[in-house]
Amino acid sequence: MLRLGLAGLGHGSTLLGANGPENQDLPIRVTALCDVDEARLSQASADYGVERTTTDFEQLVGQSDIDVIGIYTPGPFHGDQIVASLNAGKHVMVTKAMVYTMKEAEQVIEAVDRSGRVLLVTQTMRGDARHMESKRLCDSGAIGELILSEATYVHDLRPVYTDTPWRTQMPQDLLLGGACHPIDAVRWFMGDIEEVHCYGLRGGVATDYPQEDNFVINMRFSSGRIGRVATYCGVVHPPGLLMNGLGLFGTRGTIIDGRVRLEPEGDVPAREYEITFPENQQGHSTEMLVMMRHMADCVINGTKPWVGAREGARVVATGLACWESLRTGKPAKVRNDF
Repeated sequence: MLRLGLAGLGHGSTLLGANGPENQDLPIRVTALCDVDEARLSQASADYGVERTTTDFEQLVGQSDIDVIGIYTPGPFHGDQIVASLNAGKHVMVTKAMVYTMKEAEQVIEAVDRSGRVLLVTQTMRGDARHMESKRLCDSGAIGELILSEATYVHDLRPVYTDTPWRTQMPQDLLLGGACHPIDAVRWFMGDIEEVHCYGLRGGVATDYPQEDNFVINMRFSSGRIGRVATYCGVVHPPGLLMNGLGLFGTRGTIIDGRVRLEPEGDVPAREYEITFPENQQGHSTEMLVMMRHMADCVINGTKPWVGAREGARVVATGLACWESLRTGKPAKVRNDF
């Protein structure tokens, strides 16, 4: 059984589901907690039976009987915390974005290579059952050769800002810490992104957020294929729209948010169906359980992380290229050589 020390009880609280009796078969448990909010720390400790708590990240990392550090703290802290955890011999799960600068990305890759430990960036769209089934269909050749893809992240962040005010105070970078969701999703299906052209706008809906919070990104992949990412965090969320949307267009079919249309074969009519899963198999909590099971598989069996240090760095590099494009008004090249 792997023992995980969890830092950050905002989004990180979704990992605590691993301690529930319904997940006894999961080979990983949260055994220590760290957060600067002592009231939140005390409540989580009582609710999930985690006795060891601290407000000091260094103290968490220094505990000898922890195998994995889960880093779910504000984004600008990630770089130093990842390196400190790896240097202490711990494996690392980290929320998106992995880091926020190219220098930090290089430091993390160096630390992973030196330590030999596992680093997994928990990009939650990869744990969404609908999108996982879409990947299986694409890999099977069911929709033919992928021509283009588009992904969206639409999330009215005003309630999130209330719960985690650091996002407006720092403020959070919503290309690296928001658009990274759909950027990673299109990379998952289409491969490396070679060039981006990004437009951005501060919507003004979230009055406390001081910079651009809505983005449209056109991109060309190294394969020559094209795609698009839209990230709208400064809007009133429209009804009935998925937060994380994904469109995949192939030579023999199309998948849009789990709705599938396959071309006819001979006299057989075109087939249309929808990928569906029970309600209790959807949402961030379920996605994080998928990620924790994958993390355990990586540590115990040597499986390659879905998003390791280099994949995480390429997502960061894409976000940084988007900022360059937005500021210059021109397309920008994306670094992929990590």
